[in-house]
Amino acid sequence: MSKGNGLEIDKLIYRLSKEITESEFINPLLLGIPRRGDLIAKRISKNLDQLNYAHDIDTVDYLPFRDDLEEEIKKTKLDIDPQERDVILIDDVIYTGRTLRASIEAVVHTGRPRLISLLCLIDRGHRELPISPKFIGKNIPTNEEEYVSVFLKELDDVDKVEVT
Repeated sequence: MSKGNGLEIDKLIYRLSKEITESEFINPLLLGIPRRGDLIAKRISKNLDQLNYAHDIDTVDYLPFRDDLEEEIKKTKLDIDPQERDVILIDDVIYTGRTLRASIEAVVHTGRPRLISLLCLIDRGHRELPISPKFIGKNIPTNEEEYVSVFLKELDDVDKVEVT
């Protein structure tokens, strides 16, 4: 089953960009979560530039902060200090919330932001942690056996969302 196409994804990203501009963020810092969240963050940043909305952008390395690692990985700091900033963590799909939890930990490892908001292109439900995005492109209810894949032009030569 395929949901969405390139035009729809562009519209979702533009709407999310507008929602950011309408929020009262102080010195916003966009943090993309690899591998597709950072690409979405770049697209949002481009939209924000066109809307003359001041912000910074970076990528968060959440992997060393995962709670399911077999071995410990050296924890790194962000390139841009989040201290007293409004951080917006950006990911493609939110499912259990564990990647976002690790990403939040990676942010506070570097500094103490004023606030952290979450933005996800797709919310598929089934959270294991009490984490809820402030900005959601689209809710796609799924069952536990289904998998949601986001394809982006930059990596996959096409913009689409598939539920399989």
